[in-house]
Amino acid sequence: MRKEKGSCKIRLEYALFSGLIFLVRLSPAWALRLQRRILVFLLKKGSPRHSRLISRNLALAFPAMSPAGRADLKKNVYAHFGRMFVEIARVFARRETRSVLERIRVEHLGILERALEKGRGVIVFSAHFGNWEWIPLILRQRLGREIHSIARPMDNPLIENKVREFRTAMGSQVIYKQGSLRTILKRLAANGIVFLLIDQNTVPREGVFVDFFSSPAATITTVAQLYLKKNIPVVPAFLHYEGEAIVFEVLPEVDFAGGARPDAVTGLTQDLTRRIEEQVRRFPEQWFWFHDRWKTRPQGEPHESQ
Repeated sequence: MRKEKGSCKIRLEYALFSGLIFLVRLSPAWALRLQRRILVFLLKKGSPRHSRLISRNLALAFPAMSPAGRADLKKNVYAHFGRMFVEIARVFARRETRSVLERIRVEHLGILERALEKGRGVIVFSAHFGNWEWIPLILRQRLGREIHSIARPMDNPLIENKVREFRTAMGSQVIYKQGSLRTILKRLAANGIVFLLIDQNTVPREGVFVDFFSSPAATITTVAQLYLKKNIPVVPAFLHYEGEAIVFEVLPEVDFAGGARPDAVTGLTQDLTRRIEEQVRRFPEQWFWFHDRWKTRPQGEPHESQ
């Protein structure tokens, strides 16, 4: 539930957010490394709960990895997201995208262009991986089209207003998740591109359980249902970092042969989730391990407290 605009906590959070953006705007380029270190320190010390959650998630996903190996991976997770958040903050503060766009390498964009030629719109699905915020920016720049992104509003409405403004500047026309189906269908009917992330926990009534790192994970079925019921082309796309390079990779369009099966929605959702897992295994430090992905459990199975 979103908080009331007038509460003291809302205004304090907004003041801290605004102060951070102001400092980033004034900071010279040489201060980037220091800013990353400070942010990593704050992420580690500011939320012990999330630190424990990362450790638990990594143990669940990589049970065969040694404790020392998982500890190193955890350090790399913090380093990646410290870097990513500072990069977003600098672009947010300065509204200058050249420093990002000049480092981007796009692979296989023709797959998406051919899907658009069908005239039924395209669903581009991805994950909280690499830096998902740049995907609409890249698509708008390369395709010259508006990108309609599905999102949940942030709890702080003052910060949400600024974040929505930023996402719009980056190429997204934001569609809030609740009650969004009619708008999504309208945009697809106009041969638009709808972008959404399908790798976060959901409640049972909104999804199905599929395996993610060999453990049941409640997963939204929006993409699978639109593909199966409306014959909408679905294209996976992921963005990851390779050193200073930012690689945006479009993967082959989804071609699911089990559409007539009674469990087709679950089967296709499993297939889409498998594609996400493949990307995370390639660059595990770049997935959002801060999220309680396995929070919702199948009936009768307890959720481990943090």
